Amino acid sequence: MGEARQTRGLSDAAGRHSAGRLAARSALSRFWRDDSGATAVELGIMVAMVALAVVATMSAFSGGMNKVFDKISTAVTGT
Repeated sequence: MGEARQTRGLSDAAGRHSAGRLAARSALSRFWRDDSGATAVELGIMVAMVALAVVATMSAFSGGMNKVFDKISTAVTGT
C-alpha cells in the first residue's frame, strides 16, 4: 500500500481544493490590510475638530458681541 498524504481540504469535482477556512482567512486579512477608508475617517475627524473649535470660539465671544450689537442698536435708534 502507498503512503497516506495529508490534504488541506476536500477537493471538488474539478480537483481544486475547497475554499473553506482558507478563503475566509484570506478575506479577513485583506480586510484588515485595506486602508482605503482611513483617509475619509481622518478627514471627518479633522472637520469635527475644526467645527468644535469654531463653536467654542463663538460661544466664548458671544457675550462681548451682544454688547457691541446692543450699542449699535442704541446708536441707530437714537438718531
